[in-house]
Amino acid sequence: MARPLQALLLVALLVPLALAQPTVRIRAENGEPLVGALIRVTTLDGRTAEFELSPGAPFTVKDVVLGRLTVEVVSWKGVPIGYKRTVEVREDMTILVPGVNTATIKVVGSRGQGLPGARVEIYYGGTLVESGAADESGVYRTTLPTATYRVVAEYGGRRAEAQAQLPGEVTLSLDVFATVAGVPLSPSEVLGAVALAALLALAVFIAAYEYSAWRRRRVAKVVAPPA
Repeated sequence: MARPLQALLLVALLVPLALAQPTVRIRAENGEPLVGALIRVTTLDGRTAEFELSPGAPFTVKDVVLGRLTVEVVSWKGVPIGYKRTVEVREDMTILVPGVNTATIKVVGSRGQGLPGARVEIYYGGTLVESGAADESGVYRTTLPTATYRVVAEYGGRRAEAQAQLPGEVTLSLDVFATVAGVPLSPSEVLGAVALAALLALAVFIAAYEYSAWRRRRVAKVVAPPA
């Protein structure tokens, strides 16, 4: 009876080691959680689950056979990723997905100055991935999977766009030399405004001079002695 009892105890000890219930976090290379990413999980016994990461970002898989799990990050923000990794499961683990990192879009004027508040739109395959406003330095930052995107910037009715490989950095330049009273002006418009201001100043000067001369003539008539 001793050996069967020992065997039974050995099986009881091995079963908990063969099954695990891991919590897995999936993040970009810069550490941002891939909330909303489409994930496919496959266990060694052939079970497959496909789901989107919740705002909490981690997920739990029950009873993973032999503590091994294949995790595939299918897509994020509508952009294909296809990253697959088989991991030795631990109770708490984090997977960093290569190629998903920070993208920086700079929106500048013709003098190289940043254009704060410029609207930025990022498209993949004709579909809008995301949009937002540039910060006080004219910079818009986000996290994206590696791909070729169409990036569009708009400011005060002016528009520029470019094809860019992101993550990385891309600069979009708009024909804006200065912003006056909230109105963006191109170099030619600034020159026109300066010329107009100079003409107005000249007209005011001439008008003032003519008025002063007229006043002097009038005073001279009044004080002139009778003949």
